[in-house]
Amino acid sequence: MNYTFNEGQIALFPGQWADASTHILRDTDSGLSVVITRGPVPEDSDFEKEFHRQWDGMRPQMTSLQQGEFTRVSIGPDNLTRGVEVESHFARNGVDLWQKQLAVPVADKPQMLLFTFSALRPFSEQDEQHWSQLKASITFNPTEQDA
Repeated sequence: MNYTFNEGQIALFPGQWADASTHILRDTDSGLSVVITRGPVPEDSDFEKEFHRQWDGMRPQMTSLQQGEFTRVSIGPDNLTRGVEVESHFARNGVDLWQKQLAVPVADKPQMLLFTFSALRPFSEQDEQHWSQLKASITFNPTEQDA
């Protein structure tokens, strides 16, 4: 398997490789971070159930958790991509965190992408606009079926 990353590419020895990479983007001006992770969706599940399951596993690691409702949303430039988002505020290792998360299924694969927008302070009105713009800008590469 050849694996491509921003700076180059590597060839991996034969095996059952699954891409579990994480991309972390930080804006040094605002202090905001965007983290993009990917993960498998088990055969007996879907991305929404998997998102809830992951949250169930994370809750015990958080203190003073304030969590909003899980909300189904439409994202992308055409609003045709479905997703589920949730907003939360919690402490972890003594640090207050504010975050918004969006789970999106990957077309034609048992996989989901998770977009996390986070700050070490409450979100401002401008941050809310940035989050909306980020969701509206999400596009996916064509799948083999689309070609």
